[in-house]
Amino acid sequence: MPSGRRLSNLTRTRCVYTGEPYQFALKELRKPGNPRPVPDDASPQALLESQVLSKLGDGGAWSAHPLGIAHVRVRSDEPIVVHLDSHVELAQGDNYPMAFHALDHLLPYAEPGVQVNGVPGLRIAAIRGNSLHLTLVNTNSRLILRGIPGTSWNEFLDERWKSLDADGYPPLWKSPRLTTHERDDADSCRLVRQTELDMQWLGSGLLRRVALFHTSSSAYSTRSWITDDEWIFELDTRSDVRLDHDTLLSRLAAPGWGLPLRLSSHHCTCDDPPLPDSQYIRQCTYHLVNSQGLPCGMQIRFRSGPAMYTDDSGREKLLRLGANTGWLDRVLPEDNNNSDEETGR
Repeated sequence: MPSGRRLSNLTRTRCVYTGEPYQFALKELRKPGNPRPVPDDASPQALLESQVLSKLGDGGAWSAHPLGIAHVRVRSDEPIVVHLDSHVELAQGDNYPMAFHALDHLLPYAEPGVQVNGVPGLRIAAIRGNSLHLTLVNTNSRLILRGIPGTSWNEFLDERWKSLDADGYPPLWKSPRLTTHERDDADSCRLVRQTELDMQWLGSGLLRRVALFHTSSSAYSTRSWITDDEWIFELDTRSDVRLDHDTLLSRLAAPGWGLPLRLSSHHCTCDDPPLPDSQYIRQCTYHLVNSQGLPCGMQIRFRSGPAMYTDDSGREKLLRLGANTGWLDRVLPEDNNNSDEETGR
């Protein structure tokens, strides 16, 4: 067992990766036989985790934490627990409980003759208080979505089912087996489903380290999507905040802690001449691939420019959604220009 000081340092580092409470991380690190400080898992568990991260990260929503995930709890012998933020605000200003927003993106339903939306094969294994247990059909995979206290999963599920049924989109998540819609979708979207399988090592690994986008980035907004064989993350930093991409990159690939990633190419604009217009956006792009030869990789776009997707800095919006003020002071510091002018400073 590590010495007291070393164990304390390891615990704090794990919290940077997972966002877990210190005492929980400490308890996990004290367990004998843990091969890695942040344990990973294999398919089909990895596929389930990867699919959940993919769907939660897709879109331009505002939330207190990147991708609407407050933190995760990772155990070596129990399902991963994904703690959701309270609410999410969409680009058009609509405000929803994050738990309902998650179901909207995750639960499988059919567009007859077109495709299956959500996660094909996703099923509900149990509901226990504010915890929704998810699995993939015909597997022993398990992931727990934990809403805030008082979350009514049954109410949200019933509302979602009735809404889809009324619109003519068959809900699929109550079937004990793969539905005809899901089997047809797998046959017609073979390349997409294969990419999802190829991506699972990356998505699962990132979900288990999702707090890095909060603790190790200067971005106030984080989005992600998958194109071809790359999982793309777009991180926006306000132009008056120092753009820091080295911290996130180094921790993502840190030996023993991060993922098996290596830099394959990059284009950094940090040392370029100043932009001629304050409304322009500067972008540094990094491409990372699996260092062990597995398929698919990751692209991170570090963007710097004026605050986007809002008519103000976004600070007030994120405060309303419950964002931590210490984090906001780092990524969206208050603009004192107006107060300076009013007081003559």
